[in-house]
Amino acid sequence: MPISQDKKLTLFVVIGAAFGLFCLVLGASEQNLVLMGAGALAALGGLALTFMATARRGTRR
Repeated sequence: MPISQDKKLTLFVVIGAAFGLFCLVLGASEQNLVLMGAGALAALGGLALTFMATARRGTRR
């Protein structure tokens, strides 16, 4: 059963957001500001795209 493009994109974005949160936690534990900043940007971007995709899905129905 093929997976739709919307589901693939959502999965990719959620994995990216989880990786961003991981980088944020790792940067905080290692006191690395660059890693914390990169993690925060990735996590916020991923979460924003996830919320935008869910809002878009709700308006299409």
